[in-house]
Amino acid sequence: MLPRGLAPEHRGAYARAALLDWYRRRAAERLPAWAAPWAQKFGVTCRRLVVTDQAKRWGSCSRGVLRLNWRIVQAPRALIDYVLAHELAHLIHDHHGREFWATLGRVMPDYEARKARLGELGPALLW
Repeated sequence: MLPRGLAPEHRGAYARAALLDWYRRRAAERLPAWAAPWAQKFGVTCRRLVVTDQAKRWGSCSRGVLRLNWRIVQAPRALIDYVLAHELAHLIHDHHGREFWATLGRVMPDYEARKARLGELGPALLW
């Protein structure tokens, strides 16, 4: 709901900011719980999950900390799970070599299809 008396020229910016805030809160509430089963499948521990605002990345992982772009919560759950699994696999392999993809494939056999779909859908989510 827009505040009463908000000037018409500010309504768009206000609505956009409110929507961004809603997505960020949703990401912060849901992503940790959605990541937990994938961490268990990999046998890894995620020390912390941070919701970020990245223009071109879905996520990153370093030193046990997952950084996930809030925009991913706009995607279908299967694609969110792909990003979560992908980043958690980096706790085992910090590269995108053959071993990394083999590790990801063991817990998510259809990762290639999910990755391709994210590539198709992704640009529409990066607003």
